Amino acid sequence: MNSIEKSIQILNYLSYVEKSVGITELSSKLLFPKSTVHRILKSLLKHSLVDQERDTSKYRLGLRILEYSNSFYNSFDFRQIAKPFLKKICLETRLTTFLAAWYSGRSICIDSIAPSQNANTHLFVETGKEMPFHSAASGKMLLAHQPSEDIKRIINEKTLPKYTSKTIVNPKKLEEHLLEIRHKGFSICNEELEEGIKAISVPVKNINKEIIASITVTGLSKRLSSSNIKKLIKILNNSAQELSGMLGYKEKNIF
Repeated sequence: MNSIEKSIQILNYLSYVEKSVGITELSSKLLFPKSTVHRILKSLLKHSLVDQERDTSKYRLGLRILEYSNSFYNSFDFRQIAKPFLKKICLETRLTTFLAAWYSGRSICIDSIAPSQNANTHLFVETGKEMPFHSAASGKMLLAHQPSEDIKRIINEKTLPKYTSKTIVNPKKLEEHLLEIRHKGFSICNEELEEGIKAISVPVKNINKEIIASITVTGLSKRLSSSNIKKLIKILNNSAQELSGMLGYKEKNIF
């Protein structure tokens, strides 16, 4: 392992632990000689990639990392980052796949891909269109992870149109349903928005562990039968977790 790779390992560790760390801990956790750790930290400190606390002499990520982070987030289009994942899911499932985000108390479809021009789910899957928070899988997923006071306010202030016989229009039942979604980690629309159409949605998280978007597949009910729901959820979660990782979200201990 060369010096660059060791430097990256040190920065990765400082990012993961989210606290100030001494040379001894870095040496122990990364299995680098203390002299090597000290030499690398000296170089990183010179370029403001790490800072050193005066009172403890421990190290933490430096301001230059924040500058890089801000530059990155200001330069990318989230849809462009997510697009390859939408394409992959659509190709693997042959279902319409779309990305939704939460804007000003509304779930908005910001990108979508259909397996063919003759997709059967065009009615509510359209870029720029609002996805009903009480019936669409994506809308329910995003609302379920808002602060509890916001959930109550939105449910009580807005009307709950009855799209089908399965649409949840009772505020209390909707609150209970959203709590279940939050616990399970996925949302299903079981013909609540359109007769004969189902959908499954999973969350996308950012570096602050906030759910900022959802990825959803939708299609004819027979294509999303109970026998393949688990498989579809796994496919969605694999891509959603990878996308979340690109946004800085860390789920498991890598050290």
